[in-house]
Amino acid sequence: MSISMERFGAQGQYVTYDPFARAVSRIAIFQLQCRCCGYEPEDSVVPPKVCPKCGAESFERFARPGSILENANRY
Repeated sequence: MSISMERFGAQGQYVTYDPFARAVSRIAIFQLQCRCCGYEPEDSVVPPKVCPKCGAESFERFARPGSILENANRY
């Protein structure tokens, strides 16, 4: 066998891995909201210590309606 052999299964109808392919766009699944007044901060990853609107210290994270299905349909 030669080292310069043709790539096996790299042509035709076979799907090959492309390491430089663009990733599919991300979908925001979770939302963050103040439990007292409903304020939604822009950054939903880390909640602020105090709500800037009402001063409460309690935030809740929940799945945005329909976002789980959108994420499942990406693939």
